[in-house]
Amino acid sequence: MSNVGVQNNDGSWIYSSDTCLPLEKGGELCGIDLVYETWGSLNADKSNAILVHHALSVGAHVAESERNPEKGWWNDMVGPGKAIDSDKYFVICINNLGSCFGSTGPTSINPETSKPYNATFPEITIGDMVNSQKRLIDALGIKTLYAIVGNSMGAMLSLIWAIEYPENVDRVMLSCSSYKAYPANIANRNIQQSAIRLDPAWNQGDYESNEQLEGFKLARKLGLYTYRNSAEWNRRFNSHDDKDTEDGEITRYMDYNAEKFVKIFDANSYLAITTAMDSYDVTQNYTSNKEAFSKIKANVVVVSEQYDILFTPQQQEELFMALQEADVNCHFISHHSQFGHDAFLVETNRFGGYIREFLQDLHFEEFKIHSL
Repeated sequence: MSNVGVQNNDGSWIYSSDTCLPLEKGGELCGIDLVYETWGSLNADKSNAILVHHALSVGAHVAESERNPEKGWWNDMVGPGKAIDSDKYFVICINNLGSCFGSTGPTSINPETSKPYNATFPEITIGDMVNSQKRLIDALGIKTLYAIVGNSMGAMLSLIWAIEYPENVDRVMLSCSSYKAYPANIANRNIQQSAIRLDPAWNQGDYESNEQLEGFKLARKLGLYTYRNSAEWNRRFNSHDDKDTEDGEITRYMDYNAEKFVKIFDANSYLAITTAMDSYDVTQNYTSNKEAFSKIKANVVVVSEQYDILFTPQQQEELFMALQEADVNCHFISHHSQFGHDAFLVETNRFGGYIREFLQDLHFEEFKIHSL
């Protein structure tokens, strides 16, 4: 059987763990649900599974399928004959713990109170998300993942998988991410978190509606600003002779996207996930970077977007150098794009080329894309 759990009307699956999950910050979560979607089928020896990790603001619906024809957040990348070919691979995407798209998070019912957790949801880490996923992968009977592909926050999970479960991963692609939370990223998220918490309508997490939270809309605008770079913003909104038209257009764009986002995402989930990102550091339980990265047995590709202002090239380069120092078989791709951090979502043809080569059944040493 390719899937475990109960199937939803939208074609996704709900996996429920019957044991409590110990949390890295202390305490535990019991009765965990994970929503996930799959494409393709497992082969006889279950050796063709690819785990795709999603970024902060989306969920498990990567691509359209017969069960759910709605386009997904990486629709051009996953499916029959595409870069991640569901005719060849069994593709899995799991909605992260703490999210608001079905997996256990702040919007879930606390079994002790029979009310939503809201702001009382326990502090979780990226490692907790990975550990919950490992239970699902085990339940699917998958011993080794052929590949893990992660972008942005998703790559944080991918890297922890490679370090903490080295026997269960063959190859990993990490795009536009880092190996730890850098001060500039923490500062950015702190402003967003403060905007939400300082909104009187937040009401200590017991708000009536996300759409009432002007602070949440402001947080989304700041996040959105960092997903592209200034050159792309200027190219897109600096083409009018009338300055008032120009200013109004960018303002309407930011307002529209903030309004759209708060209709589908939960503010407490946003706080829970961004707080998890703040404490992220794959080396924190080790005596050195080398000790941590030396655990990796998978082949690794690091993709750096040269004009990414969110996860800067410096962060990718430091990750790659740490991998090299630990003698991990790794390669580096320097991607140049006007779209900044969002390049992996927008330039699917180019990223698809990277992924096709990454997934080819070659000796990894034959990987043709250049190293740093």
